[in-house]
Amino acid sequence: MQNQSPRSKRPAACELCDRAVSLTFHHLIPRRVHKRGKFLRQYTKETMRSKGLYICRLCHSGIHDIIPDERELAESYYTKELLLAHEGIARHVAWASKQKG
Repeated sequence: MQNQSPRSKRPAACELCDRAVSLTFHHLIPRRVHKRGKFLRQYTKETMRSKGLYICRLCHSGIHDIIPDERELAESYYTKELLLAHEGIARHVAWASKQKG
């Protein structure tokens, strides 16, 4: 799937802003909610652990600053497309893409 990276395939650049910098793994289903029944019924543990994006620290911090509620992230922003559809995230990614590595 294009909107989620298997953890073993690390891209050369951030999957959001496309900057070629050091990357971190952003879980599209945040680890804090992995034990909640709703998510256990929807996803396997392996899917929750592996579904995510390799993104730069600037984008990773931006996501969690803009949407600090991890349950909201898991319920409403569980794909790359949904994250980018959020006006604040889209603005942040556009700004981040112009920053130096």
